[in-house]
Amino acid sequence: MNLKKCIWSIVLLSAISLLNGQDGDFSATAPATVRLGDQFQYVIEGSEQGDVTLPSLEGFQLMAGPFSSYSSHSQWINGKMSMEKVVTYTHILRATKQGTLTIPPSTVRVGRKDYKTNSVQVSVNQGSESAPAPGQSQPSQGEGESAHETDASDQVFLRVLPSKKEVYVGEQLVSALKVYTRVNTRPASAAKDLPYEGFYKKSLDPDDAAQRQDIDGQQYVTQVIQRHILIPQKSGKIVIEPFESDWMIQQRVQRRSSNSVFDSFFDDPFFSGVQEVPATLSTRPVTINVKPLPDGAPEGFTGAVGSFTMKAELSADEIEVNEALSLKVKIHGTGNLPLLGEPLVSLPLDHDLYDVSRALNISTSGNRISGDVTFEYPIVARHAGRFRIAPIQFAWFDPSKQRYMTETTDEFSFTVLKGEAEDSNGVVYIPGVMHENVDNIGTDIRDIIRPVPELTPMATSLLGKSWYRLLFLLVALLTLLVFSLIKIMTRRNADLRLVRTRKASRSARNRLKKAEKYRKGGDEDRFYEEIGKAIWGYLADKLNIETSALSREVITSELLSRGVGEELLKEYSRILDASEFSRFAPSSEKSDINQLYKEAALLIRNLENSL
Repeated sequence: MNLKKCIWSIVLLSAISLLNGQDGDFSATAPATVRLGDQFQYVIEGSEQGDVTLPSLEGFQLMAGPFSSYSSHSQWINGKMSMEKVVTYTHILRATKQGTLTIPPSTVRVGRKDYKTNSVQVSVNQGSESAPAPGQSQPSQGEGESAHETDASDQVFLRVLPSKKEVYVGEQLVSALKVYTRVNTRPASAAKDLPYEGFYKKSLDPDDAAQRQDIDGQQYVTQVIQRHILIPQKSGKIVIEPFESDWMIQQRVQRRSSNSVFDSFFDDPFFSGVQEVPATLSTRPVTINVKPLPDGAPEGFTGAVGSFTMKAELSADEIEVNEALSLKVKIHGTGNLPLLGEPLVSLPLDHDLYDVSRALNISTSGNRISGDVTFEYPIVARHAGRFRIAPIQFAWFDPSKQRYMTETTDEFSFTVLKGEAEDSNGVVYIPGVMHENVDNIGTDIRDIIRPVPELTPMATSLLGKSWYRLLFLLVALLTLLVFSLIKIMTRRNADLRLVRTRKASRSARNRLKKAEKYRKGGDEDRFYEEIGKAIWGYLADKLNIETSALSREVITSELLSRGVGEELLKEYSRILDASEFSRFAPSSEKSDINQLYKEAALLIRNLENSL
């Protein structure tokens, strides 16, 4: 029995050796059309195992490989055994040049003999709609897109899914970055957040668990890996640019072996392994149509969009001179709370007024920003009396009702008592009125004294002096000059466009001073915000552009029409990008605040000189 097994083993090994000695035939294949920058598979297939040498790949970059796979089939017919083997070598290439390119023949060395493959022609197009290679992302539109618009032949792809594609300026929406996969995969590195240029963004927690989804009959495992609340800050069509992410995709490969007959015996798919292949996934650009707010905003509108309520209260109704009180205005609701401007409050000017403080308390539960923001107006009383604060009006735009809403508080009043150290003799101070006590100068009514006037010659009076007459003439001329200047200034101030342009530089300097205060105080977020406001506000005033129409495209077009140089335009875009990015970036990626302050001041000065 043992002798019989030995004979059969010798026969089997001899047959395998004969088959290994047969001539090999190798062919190469690749997609006929790919997109510039896409990865694709270059596959060499044959009947023998050997060592592959690629030719010079002009216009292509080798990303990974070769990954070998092996399959075999044997059968006995009339006492004769036949065996068919298929060996595949897979390379991952990336197209780096546009045009119709040719991959020259590759060389496969089997034993001591070299075999050549055929050449392969690949057409590389810019933005073509060819199907990407496995592992490459299939771009997608946003939420609301039909699943059939997705190429279900892809193994892994990313999609950006906004909850809305048409919103108002300041209206919040939710955007999710979702991965779809039919193979085991993982990110190659720590994922970076989508930049979302043109939006204020607030991060939300991604999905904890994956789900299954059927697309064109293919089962995908899906998971949201990023989710953000977005608030558009300008009107027009804002494009969420393509986002690239590096991933590792598992593929089953055959272990490399020599040309030994014993290795051939073990080159079975049962013994094949799994190897991770790098791939770059990319999304398709998504366009959000941002509508401007309707005209006719009521008094008290400071940019609030959402649904809000307002409550205001004084810290005290009665204080003493030199004591402090504060007026707190609390805005509560759902909407763009982090971007609200302070309500306009008419405080009595007869006291010391200080900068308004702001306290923000928000939550992102329910995938929306809600909570409250409190504005505190500090006052230090300097005069005794009774004072009033006019009703406060707050207005906002409600997207669900598509109209403006207003809410008004009651009038506030407070009494300031004279302090112990102030001697006002019981006089109550009323703004703008000077009071004097009446002294009792007598107990009886006295007759008016009517003395005889003493007349003097005109020559001896001031009117008879030549210098006085000259002085009188100069005063008259000076009065005419003053009236003329007042008339000229009134005419100039009547042109609001000209007034706004003249005050642009001064307003920008005030903003920069405010940013300087935040910089010295270590408040980086407020610093970056104030730098952005200084640049936007200066250009809006200088170029006389309404806030509702303000955008980078409009400003760039206006600056070019006024002869501003390309270098200055690039510097303007760079500094504005740095301030907006640093405002929401992690601490390690923020721009240097000292350098950014100097560059912003220099930019405004150069723009002022150029314009």
